[in-house]
Amino acid sequence: MTAMEFVDVATARNAPGVRIVVSGIVPSPWSEATKGLFRVGGISVLAVRRMRDAAEVTAWTGVDNVPVVFHAAEPARTSWAAITTLAARLAGPDVLIPDDVGARAETMGLLHEIAGEDGIGWNSRLAMIHATIISGGKRGFPLPVGQYLAKRYGYTPEAAERSRARIERQLHALSDRLRAQRALGHAYLGGARVSALDIYCATFLTPLSAISAEDCPQLEPVLRLAFGSAHDELGALVPAELAAHRKMILERHLAWPIAL
Repeated sequence: MTAMEFVDVATARNAPGVRIVVSGIVPSPWSEATKGLFRVGGISVLAVRRMRDAAEVTAWTGVDNVPVVFHAAEPARTSWAAITTLAARLAGPDVLIPDDVGARAETMGLLHEIAGEDGIGWNSRLAMIHATIISGGKRGFPLPVGQYLAKRYGYTPEAAERSRARIERQLHALSDRLRAQRALGHAYLGGARVSALDIYCATFLTPLSAISAEDCPQLEPVLRLAFGSAHDELGALVPAELAAHRKMILERHLAWPIAL
């Protein structure tokens, strides 16, 4: 495991090594997966929490989103694929993703179905946005937030409707993968040891899970309501073995309860 120290923007900006910017207000799957990658990869990092008043963070990173990862003097990485590739390189061969080209390609493809556009995270976000729009902000996000995110995610009622079938197929693909690995005597999605697949699966199932105050004490009630809308809409689609696997990964390998 690694040391993750939370610091202010000025400290992170002037430091060498790996610096990450993550959400400080919600357990965003993309942010939580990034923290998990460096934790499991044994890579020490300085971390900055992006809060609501994020002008200083945006001025430094050049983007209005999280996560963002800096390494030495290299350009900022803002996509899940670039962040995962960097973490895997720093962690060493076969720690987070396979070194073999074929297995690596298969793993990155599965990760895209979790974290990429039209993936599990994307589709669960559409469910939250849909709940917001059709309820006028009484469910899901506060209405201005939902309207802002609707533009980012290309929301339409039709897109939200299609997302349910997509996420069901994606969840079953992961469940099938887990069963196949267990048939070989392995406890993890990638084989005998925890990997990026397990980290992404566990963190991206969070919006589809019931998140109590004990599960994530720092999550504000209004945002707990937003995440709850995804669970209400899609939580029943999560196979029981995947829910149990998520719990095991969070408790054994990631921070539990979830700490923002």
